[in-house]
Amino acid sequence: LQEYECSFLGTGDTYVDGQILQEIASHTSEDYYTKHNNRMRIWKDPEPFYDYAIGVDTALGRDRDYSAAQVINLYNGEVVAEFYSNKTPVNEFASILNTQGLYYNTANIVVERNTVGNHVLDLLYNDFEYENLWHDAKGLPGFQVTLKNRDTLLSELEESLRTNVIKINSQRTLNELNTFVISNSGKIIADRGKHDDLIMSLTLANHIMKDIRENTLIEF
Repeated sequence: LQEYECSFLGTGDTYVDGQILQEIASHTSEDYYTKHNNRMRIWKDPEPFYDYAIGVDTALGRDRDYSAAQVINLYNGEVVAEFYSNKTPVNEFASILNTQGLYYNTANIVVERNTVGNHVLDLLYNDFEYENLWHDAKGLPGFQVTLKNRDTLLSELEESLRTNVIKINSQRTLNELNTFVISNSGKIIADRGKHDDLIMSLTLANHIMKDIRENTLIEF
């Protein structure tokens, strides 16, 4: 019912309001093609006059958490491609990010700077010499997600979804949003047995889009 009739979207505990989830569900699209052995879905190829950002959440690639990447059009907020896999080794993931980053007009790649994410950053910076890695205010590559700024990132994403700044094509991302809840203790987490890797990679892409829009001379 949830997938085919848009029923029971949002239990009241979902972080994103049920009506917003229902609206997103009415616009998801199965009109995509795949790359990298079906691990990447492409809804739209790059257009020459647009800039793109890629938000990256890295896992070890050992059948546990998923490595995820979301490619977003910085001009109109459409998520045009998505990578999702729990079996991809870190070095191969970095190679795919390099290839797709170049493909999307040398997209601004922002990688969560955690233990495994640091390895991806090292490969992109030193081995592939990727030219457009996101750096923080201290000049360090990547984005360090902490307990303090995680809620801010999620709040930014919720606002972008609520105000239609972001357009989601992916049913898989919607599925994660449907099970992304506020716990009894007030924590914003994936429901038991569920994942939030697509959500967290999307929060990074959205944050970069927001930052670039607010700090550029170009009027979006």
